[in-house]
Amino acid sequence: MPKRFRKRKGSAEILSSVLVEFRTIDGEISHVPFNKSETKINLSETGIVSIDLSTFCEFLTLESLNLSRNHLEHLDLGPLSQNNQLESLDLSHNALIKIDLSPLSKLKNLKRLSLSYNPFAELSFAPFQHYTGLQTLRLTNVGLKEADLSFLTQCTKLQQVSLAFNNLNQIDLAPLASCRNLQMLSINKNQLESIDLTPLKSCPNLATLNLSDNQLSEIDLTSLQECSKFYSLILFKNKLQEIALEPIGQIETLRGLNLAYNELQSVDLRPLSQYSQMKEIHLYGNPLEELDKPDVANPGLMLKPPEGRSISQNSSYN
Repeated sequence: MPKRFRKRKGSAEILSSVLVEFRTIDGEISHVPFNKSETKINLSETGIVSIDLSTFCEFLTLESLNLSRNHLEHLDLGPLSQNNQLESLDLSHNALIKIDLSPLSKLKNLKRLSLSYNPFAELSFAPFQHYTGLQTLRLTNVGLKEADLSFLTQCTKLQQVSLAFNNLNQIDLAPLASCRNLQMLSINKNQLESIDLTPLKSCPNLATLNLSDNQLSEIDLTSLQECSKFYSLILFKNKLQEIALEPIGQIETLRGLNLAYNELQSVDLRPLSQYSQMKEIHLYGNPLEELDKPDVANPGLMLKPPEGRSISQNSSYN
């Protein structure tokens, strides 16, 4: 049993505690005591292979449950439907192949859900439409080959979404038009050949968009000009041959632009009116022959050009 659970308790504390039982990867049955008034329970990295969640019904004030980084292959979430105060559930980094998420539909306070890094053979999005209070959804590396995001039209409070490290070759972002509070969208490390960003014009709070490590040969950034708090655009390791930066040129909050490892032969940075305040611009890994910069100084800018290439005389680097 991990040392962090070994704690001698007084008689009064024992009476108010609940023993959580689970089987570990070495075949042993372990019992860990938690106070009934516990609001956060962390069982991450405890070697859990199986656990009966019915015990958790006794934690009436439970707000956060972390079962990440274990060896769970199956998990019945049914008992958690009674934990009305639950706000955060982390099941990431397990071995879950299939899971019924419908019991979570009753949890009106659920704000954060992570299912990342599980080898799901199938994953139904139907229950998600009931998670109307959800703010963070992480579905990184869950084996998705397609994703119908229509359920997101009900998740109007959503702030962060990750669909990274999957096998998506197309995705419709239209449902995100309902997510006006969206701040971060990560769809990197997929197989996207094209993407329509039009729905994002309805997300004025979007700050970070990560589309790196896909197969994009072109991208229209026009819709991003409506994102007045936009901070970072990450497009490295695609197949972009050209890119027009005018749409994001007037966004004063923009600080990072990563275009590394594309197929760009020329880049015009002059539309970036906020160039003098930019923090990072990555261009390495491109067959760049021409680079046009604004005629302003920015000593704090980390401008990383391609290596081993001769650039036209009109180009210069900080």
